[in-house]
Amino acid sequence: MKARQSPGFAFTEVLACIPCVVLLIALLFPAVKTAREKAREARCKQNMRNMVNAIFIFATEHEGHFPAAGKCSRNGEFDWTWGGNIMPLPQTDPAKCERVRVEEGVLWPYVMGMPRVGPYGRGRKMRDKWYASPKTNPYLCPSAGPVGRKRGLSYSMNGYLEVSADGGAVTGIKLSKIRNQSTTVLLVDESELTLNDGYFDPAGDENKSPELHLKHSDGGNIAFCDGHVAWIEKKRFLKIMDEKSDWFLPSR
Repeated sequence: MKARQSPGFAFTEVLACIPCVVLLIALLFPAVKTAREKAREARCKQNMRNMVNAIFIFATEHEGHFPAAGKCSRNGEFDWTWGGNIMPLPQTDPAKCERVRVEEGVLWPYVMGMPRVGPYGRGRKMRDKWYASPKTNPYLCPSAGPVGRKRGLSYSMNGYLEVSADGGAVTGIKLSKIRNQSTTVLLVDESELTLNDGYFDPAGDENKSPELHLKHSDGGNIAFCDGHVAWIEKKRFLKIMDEKSDWFLPSR
């Protein structure tokens, strides 16, 4: 008695299936790509929420004052980040970028729960590998590329929220002085092609091409002074980022 052979696919049948598989992959790839970017967008928003929560905790401990925006190499006592370096825009060479020293900024203990590093603290900085990974560094957007990973920072603070305190020291504005908190920008998810420090100047070179900041699904993430963080579609985003708009002005 002959053993029954299990049925199989003929070579011509396999060839006929290949176009179907290719077509299926072509149909699924955009959906997978969109889902992946949505996940990055959500993770970025969560990072910004963490930053905002840290800013509010800082404010409750400092008579309602926000920290100051971390202007490049100013390295003030109340700056939320330190360091960075200015380069011609767009900046595309990671080798020429210096890491922003977020661990020396005043917000580090509130974000990380660890002592501040540098002259105003006694903590120890993390390894460079930690700063370069969005999986470990909450200051870094998951969509960051080589330049952003070298910088170790993706978010910048509205520079119009700074004030001069007694003695000339720069600090952040009091939350109670901001009239329209729900529509005043606090943090921007800035493009790595323009970010060189933690300070965002709405009328500066970093905002001459606001389209660069559209990092997620043809939109961008913005945190506001009332604490909410939102993804905003392109048309409205560009209106907010317009240097002539009043979305950055705390006393409007």
